[in-house]
Amino acid sequence: MPPKPAHEVHGTDSTVAITIDYDKCMGCGMCAKVCNDTQSIGALAKADPKMPPNVIARNGDNSANTTTTRVALDLTNCCGCGQCTNACSFGAITPTSRVDEIAKAKAAGKKLVAVFAPATRVGISEAMGMAPGTSGEAQLIAALRQIGFDYVFDNLWGADACTIEDTKEVLHMRAHKSGPCYTSCCPAWINLVELRYPELIPKISTARSPNGMICSTIKKHWVKDMNIKAEDVFVVGFMPCTAKKLEAARPQLTTDGKADCDVSVTTKEAAALLKANNITFSADKEAELKAKPEGKFDAPFGEFSGSAYIFGKTSGVTESVARYVFALNKEPFTAAAIKVETVWEHADKIQNIKTLEFTCKGETYRAAVAHGGTAVAKCVEMEKELNVDVVEIMMCPMGCQNGGGQPKQMKKDLIPKRAEGLDKHDQECKYADCESNQPMHEYINKHMPTEHDIHEAFHTFYENRK
Repeated sequence: MPPKPAHEVHGTDSTVAITIDYDKCMGCGMCAKVCNDTQSIGALAKADPKMPPNVIARNGDNSANTTTTRVALDLTNCCGCGQCTNACSFGAITPTSRVDEIAKAKAAGKKLVAVFAPATRVGISEAMGMAPGTSGEAQLIAALRQIGFDYVFDNLWGADACTIEDTKEVLHMRAHKSGPCYTSCCPAWINLVELRYPELIPKISTARSPNGMICSTIKKHWVKDMNIKAEDVFVVGFMPCTAKKLEAARPQLTTDGKADCDVSVTTKEAAALLKANNITFSADKEAELKAKPEGKFDAPFGEFSGSAYIFGKTSGVTESVARYVFALNKEPFTAAAIKVETVWEHADKIQNIKTLEFTCKGETYRAAVAHGGTAVAKCVEMEKELNVDVVEIMMCPMGCQNGGGQPKQMKKDLIPKRAEGLDKHDQECKYADCESNQPMHEYINKHMPTEHDIHEAFHTFYENRK
């Protein structure tokens, strides 16, 4: 006999990001533990009675749910980080899937466009049976074409553009003493800001995430170059993140009222899709495809810098900005130029807050990096004493490489190996920084000649939803 669930709630509950099937839930409380203890999302609700209810309570049900009453997941303070999906061992909590819409779009005659993130390539390899730390970049490109995608672009192009726009805002706030500037790449963080910290909105970079930038560029500019109607293009983001599903649904990230990113798919969902099509991965196949056209990205979004790869790990955005500052000042950059200090560490020995400091042309710049929900809450609390120009925030412990959409890795000490794959790509890249990515600059100058054009494609706004 299977164990009896420790609750009496039935049916399903979902947001755009995650779905809970209570008939599969055993009430073990692991989701509550990660939400409350690791991410401090539920803990925020306990600390502030004005906050929405906890996402999920210790007894395995959804914040005082019973057989007759239900607190809808959409009405809780869930930010969509998806760490609960990796904590659940019974398949009761999963990313909310829209994968079936891809085949429907293809059948309707739409052009399928794939965009995938830095961490996806080091997550998909693991999900497809390769060793942690390896990359499945070339195989994923080829596989997406095999299952029907017409174009495969790299989100790294967007990461380079994001580095430029982020740096502009960091330098502006630094000059006007209105910072620190908080990064905006993590959609779970943006959700948390709107729900919990709306007073920080003036300090949040208005730069879209890399995926937000490239998808906007595709729908606003690339379609015109290709003489295709925007409504005839179906853009799918392959992301390490469940909160990207919420980002794709944001009304601010649209062109002519239609979503720039039509569907966001997690790495786990991508792996299931590939396996359903009998596609396999191997180290030998990766090496073979790297040298072939079918293993390479399509132009014009196939040129990017090594600094874009490291967006997928903690401190990567900060180092990308540092490299850009050095490049603007025509100074050589080395990683040794950045002085790193840990100023706070979680009891789990994974989450922490670090300060990074570097000097270029006599000017000293300081950044703080926080990853994991508890570290993020502590970082916001410590803002003044940190005395930094920019704060890099990632809601998932260890950053995007450990996103809620990545394959579940029981051995936590193996997760940082995913960053090794990103570092290897970084070292092999012909450009070290976004300033050196001249094809990207040429594309932007041609299609977005004014600051207004850039703002329309690359920036957004936030709303107080508290």
